[in-house]
Amino acid sequence: MSTNSSKKKLVAVITGGNSGVGLMTAERLIIVNGDEGVEICLVCRNKQRAETAKNSLLKTHPNATVDIVLIDTSSIASVIKGAKELRVKYKHIDLLYLNAGAFLVRRGINWSHMMSEIFDSESPGQKMLHMFTTGEGLLLQGDSVTEEGLQQVFATNLFGHFVLVIWTSSRASVKSSFNVNDMQHKNGQDPYGSSKFGIDLMSVALNERMNKQKVYSHTCCPGLVLTNLTSAIFPMWIWYMLLPFFLLMRILISNFNMTACNGSESLVWLSQQNPEKLDPHSRYESNTSFLGKRYVTSRKLPVDVGPGDRLFKQCDSLYQKFKKGLPID
Repeated sequence: MSTNSSKKKLVAVITGGNSGVGLMTAERLIIVNGDEGVEICLVCRNKQRAETAKNSLLKTHPNATVDIVLIDTSSIASVIKGAKELRVKYKHIDLLYLNAGAFLVRRGINWSHMMSEIFDSESPGQKMLHMFTTGEGLLLQGDSVTEEGLQQVFATNLFGHFVLVIWTSSRASVKSSFNVNDMQHKNGQDPYGSSKFGIDLMSVALNERMNKQKVYSHTCCPGLVLTNLTSAIFPMWIWYMLLPFFLLMRILISNFNMTACNGSESLVWLSQQNPEKLDPHSRYESNTSFLGKRYVTSRKLPVDVGPGDRLFKQCDSLYQKFKKGLPID
């Protein structure tokens, strides 16, 4: 695609950009805007994997501009260092995709809970669909504490990204798992769902604060995509065995996207929209029809401004403690 030289070159920063949906989003942004129409910055934790991802993009798009900034979003010191580097490197950032995430499945499927929820429900079919589309109650998750004293999933998915500002979310957000009085989810069993719902809350709070400065936050969901996160649930060979079943299930569940290309649809779609005309209280979701056509739908976020504002203030207070070198509660 040719690029109008008078048009401002977009700068797109993507955390978790070395694989999966993040890497595919980078490639599709280059395709949509042209090799010289967008500058991609892959924000990654591992330098070798980042270089491999960069080389794969340049192999198919040799005239593209692809940079790397190393950030581990579970480490706030790393985030602050990387954020400073981004401010020096770019005069402006047009698109900031906060895509990096942690999903720690250390104890497998929660079979007893899953079966009891299905068979005790008045609508077992709907309950099963809900569990498979959100993951709620489906897995026995683990978590750990970082060297800085934060819960690993909270730090990686929510607080690390808090420093960088715009959010990418997931339909796996579970309102019932989040407690604003326990924002790190130290006392729960669904740290992933809790962190994702926290992102929904934070997005609303950010829009309340920053829309006047022409900064907009929108959450999006890639749906079920076979990535490094899903391989933590089942080995990839099991996913591929189940692939025909999931493709058939698209008749009922359109967010069984399976591929990173399908999953990136909402992320790329958002980059082409006027943010002022989008609903800041909606999540934008990638979908794939039974015949394989990609499309985007929106879903109203089940959040209120009040809890979002409270979470914002709590995260800001936590951030100020880091800046002052104070101990973390």
